[in-house]
Amino acid sequence: MTTSAARRADRTAYLEGLLPPHVVERDAENGGLLRALLEAVAGELAVVEDDVQRLYDSWFIETCPEWVVPYIADLVGLIGLPGDLGAETGAGVSRRAVVANTVAYRKRKGTVAVIEQVVRDVTGWPTRAVEEHRLLAATTHLNHVHLERPAVGSVRDAASAELESPRLAAGALTRFAHTGEVRPIDPSTIGGRGRFGIRGIGVFVFPTQVHDATGVPARRLTDAWSVHPLGAEAPLFAVPTTEEAIEHLATESDLPVPLRPRRLLAALVAARAGLPGEDLPIAISVDGDGPLAPERIRVCGLEDLATSGGSPLTGWQVMVDAVRGLLHPHLDGVPGDPTTIHLDHAYGAVADVGAGTYDRTLGHDTALAADPFTGDLDRTDEEPVPVRDRVGAQVLVRTGPAAPGVEVSLNDAITAVDAGWADPARRLVGITQVVSVADSETYAADLTIAVPAESRLVLVAAHWRGRQLLNGDIEAPVPGVYSPEGLRPHVRGDLHVTGAGGASLLLDGLVVEGDVVVEAGDLGSLTLSQCTVAGRVEVRSGAPGANRELAVAVRRSVVGSLDLVDTVPEVVVVDSVVDPALTSAAAAVAAPGAHLDVVGSTLFGDVGCRWLEVTSSICDGTVTVVDRQVGCARFSYIAPGSRVPRRFRCVPAADATTAISPSYLSTQPGSPFYPSLAPSAPVSIRHGGEFGSEMGVHHHLRRPQRMDAARRLVAPYVPAGMQIGMFGS
Repeated sequence: MTTSAARRADRTAYLEGLLPPHVVERDAENGGLLRALLEAVAGELAVVEDDVQRLYDSWFIETCPEWVVPYIADLVGLIGLPGDLGAETGAGVSRRAVVANTVAYRKRKGTVAVIEQVVRDVTGWPTRAVEEHRLLAATTHLNHVHLERPAVGSVRDAASAELESPRLAAGALTRFAHTGEVRPIDPSTIGGRGRFGIRGIGVFVFPTQVHDATGVPARRLTDAWSVHPLGAEAPLFAVPTTEEAIEHLATESDLPVPLRPRRLLAALVAARAGLPGEDLPIAISVDGDGPLAPERIRVCGLEDLATSGGSPLTGWQVMVDAVRGLLHPHLDGVPGDPTTIHLDHAYGAVADVGAGTYDRTLGHDTALAADPFTGDLDRTDEEPVPVRDRVGAQVLVRTGPAAPGVEVSLNDAITAVDAGWADPARRLVGITQVVSVADSETYAADLTIAVPAESRLVLVAAHWRGRQLLNGDIEAPVPGVYSPEGLRPHVRGDLHVTGAGGASLLLDGLVVEGDVVVEAGDLGSLTLSQCTVAGRVEVRSGAPGANRELAVAVRRSVVGSLDLVDTVPEVVVVDSVVDPALTSAAAAVAAPGAHLDVVGSTLFGDVGCRWLEVTSSICDGTVTVVDRQVGCARFSYIAPGSRVPRRFRCVPAADATTAISPSYLSTQPGSPFYPSLAPSAPVSIRHGGEFGSEMGVHHHLRRPQRMDAARRLVAPYVPAGMQIGMFGS
């Protein structure tokens, strides 16, 4: 029963309850004509009730739909409210916060705290505002001496020197005094020319997002253990605190900045002494034992191993390199070789792309809805049925002791799925089965999946949760009811899949250290949603015409390369990164027979296809399209020497005489800034995407629009005679 049908039945029962019982009984005896009338009335009653509820919700900024926000802004006299900043897609920011707080802003107009809050509400990113005149090296009055900013920095003040690191906060947390400047602030220059002046207010925006990773295994390297599942260098972070008052000025603990070694040491020292202080940003367990005590977690380069009576403590100790995200275990004072290391930590990223512990619900549901699979659709319903309500069976995978209904390996889960499809009594062929990986462990094994005709398998990193009843009891887990968040499982091995006609496979939230290979067959669709594949996505040749209906989709993912046989007709790449540096492939995309549709993505390396549609993307390699009479390249960077269809507002122009190319803050997968455009990248690339946004994988964030909106809306709150310079993003 669909939602609307259930609602109509409920309203019909309500209307019948208003009638005298003998009337209802007489109507049942006479064929139920009155009930049929009530059913028709109940349908319209539900429509009216929904409309009244929507109108009521629209009275309040907290509950109104996004399209109502500009009307409420008019009521409070807010002028210049920006257009959509990506709130509808879930990747941008809603405008309701700045509208809701407008009256509070005006009460504190002209203060640095309000400038900081306005920019934070408009952009949705943590922000720090600094009055630069407080950092000037100047002679102070004897009645108001500023000992906190001497004209010369102390060589013994290592903590202040650490805050000067460009990789940390771009100068937002500097404590050193500077000589005055008379030039206006120019954030576009290196170091922010003119920043340290009497009239200057620096506004620093931090677009990085920080996510918790709980109970994740460390990756064994040659001489250390890495917190990154692929062994890449990835700096540690601490989860920022939430600012609760407009008057509060952001400090280091409020900002999503990399974890400084001395900040980690200060937290450990306080924890060892039992003093109140910042929560420990890391917890470590070795060989399955409980979390190590704070005195057994040491900071590389700042302290030695803990001792007792002049000798190293017995048992495990771990030296932590917070800058590189490496762990060095020691047993009884000497380097040790444990079997496993698990830890709780936080990591940073500019965008939610690739596998991660962030909330993937919206992206997962979008991928399910976009999947061309139609095997389990009930076309007799009056409205579309939510995809998760069409799940026929679900298998849970979790390491640890065996339990009823729980598999301990992915291969066991695939075997259980195959058994369900093979059992005619269960009638699972033709519907969706879900395999939920409910932890962030590493599963070292090759997987082989065979999907029957008109069936779909969803392999997702998700908790399988039960429903909470009104009396507080928890119902048993229900197929299709799961939470795709908080997990980042790691599959070390290749994944091989075959499918019959109309079959579908969807992977979501997985780190796959290997290749995803579609063998010869007739698979209908393959979707990679919010995954990291450190290998190739390959469709192999077989019988003539094999996989001729296959639609390949890569959404919000990072993959090594796409290597597809010429029978594959369709490839879609949305908000993703294709980086052959992750694997040994020579090209980013090799799809000689496919119609390639690329939206808001970054492609490193060469691209080859039959037809091409590309929008707001960076093709940082030679692009060769066979049929250039069809398709278009729009708002994108196309590398020189490429042969593409007609262009519209692409860079460089076809007749350009000056070569330009994108530059990146980082091209290392473990970096939180991978692969963000650098501030030194050409403006035509940083602002050349559709809607004036940047080209590439971060196009959906609408960063230029957010910054432009912040500059415009913060202007009325700047004190007279002062000038702001906005840094970041």
